[in-house]
Amino acid sequence: MRILVVTDLYPPHYRGGYEIRCAQVAETLRSSGHDVRVLTSAYGVPLSPLGNLKRRTEELNGVPVHRVLNQYVYEPQPSHRPWALFQARRELSDVKMFIRLVKSFQPDIINWWSMYGLSKTLLPLPPAWGIPDVHWIEHWWMIKEYGLQGADPSVFWARLWDGVWGPRPFRPLLRVAGRVWERRTARKGIPTREFPNRPRHVCFVSEYMRTLHREAGLEFPSSEIIYGGVPTAAFYAPIATRRVEAGKLKILYAGQISLDRGLHTAIDALGHLDPLVRSQLSLSVAGNGPADYLKRIKAQVEQLRLGNCVAFHGKIAHDQMPRIYKEHDVLVFPSIRDEGLPLTMVEAMLAGCAVLTTGSGGALEIATAADLPLFPKEDSEALSRLLVRLVADKEEVSRIAARGQEIALRDFSFDRMMERWMTTL
Repeated sequence: MRILVVTDLYPPHYRGGYEIRCAQVAETLRSSGHDVRVLTSAYGVPLSPLGNLKRRTEELNGVPVHRVLNQYVYEPQPSHRPWALFQARRELSDVKMFIRLVKSFQPDIINWWSMYGLSKTLLPLPPAWGIPDVHWIEHWWMIKEYGLQGADPSVFWARLWDGVWGPRPFRPLLRVAGRVWERRTARKGIPTREFPNRPRHVCFVSEYMRTLHREAGLEFPSSEIIYGGVPTAAFYAPIATRRVEAGKLKILYAGQISLDRGLHTAIDALGHLDPLVRSQLSLSVAGNGPADYLKRIKAQVEQLRLGNCVAFHGKIAHDQMPRIYKEHDVLVFPSIRDEGLPLTMVEAMLAGCAVLTTGSGGALEIATAADLPLFPKEDSEALSRLLVRLVADKEEVSRIAARGQEIALRDFSFDRMMERWMTTL
């Protein structure tokens, strides 16, 4: 098949597991004989000296990647004003590039991944053209940025066409210009007021994510759950070779460092520990995030005098993460956000780490299957009690790790996921 993958970010420019899994799927589809192309934003591509995007097409592991779309959420954003007019022109440019690529590639299917920060004006087009489209959902972008029937993009475009923006004295003139612009846009087959998203099929990465969308009113005639998987060969380390050493318990936090990922809970938990217990463990932090939150975390470490047991390693390339997991005994996953199905947890479980988690969102489905220890969101005292228990009983660490690895191999392998995904496509 000819498959066009559309996603907001694509490695090596990524922010989390959603984008990493997208690349793994695209490369596997290509190696299975399908003709795959990726359409994504120019996020991560350096701006020109004038502050404009440098759009480009490149080939990564045999997959053509078109980094040409605009991104409307992540920095840096161009500073052009008036912003409404500038964004409208950019979104219409995105639509034209999408149309051009579809006409030249002629895909059999369009596969949407994360559309967070991308123009939602693209979504109604494939059904209108008779091209089946499939969503892979492991994030709440559709709830936050789309609305029940495309309400969020509709508000933006209606205000633009109706001239409800800019200085009030100029609004009658803006309204006339907007209506003319709208008619010209509609004649090109581009939606202007309504943005129905009627995909042929939707795959949710966890039951929690499907429930979250259903409760928001986003229910689709055809959907299924396909648990997100992790490539076994890269991360697997037999438990028999992973006995916890008699020295310090090595704890890892891995992923984006942001308020909703809850690193502050893990730092506070260390602060609750008796100094003797604290001397028997260490915490490595692998990741990066917003400067203000990172500054807060480092100030928290200094205030609690944890400098001797907390080390910050910055963002580590994903292909180096198997080594990082295998150098640690425990992964702490203190997220407080609505997780889809956390890639980090499964990677760590495959590598033989014992995982402690809040079970937030889809993380609970992994935790329940593997009987992982849970602690409430932002309850640092509960997490500290768990750490005391594991420091005192290294065999318990091994038992948790063994259960986790068994379930990761059985239910959350990449091969299992791809088998079902291929069938769906």
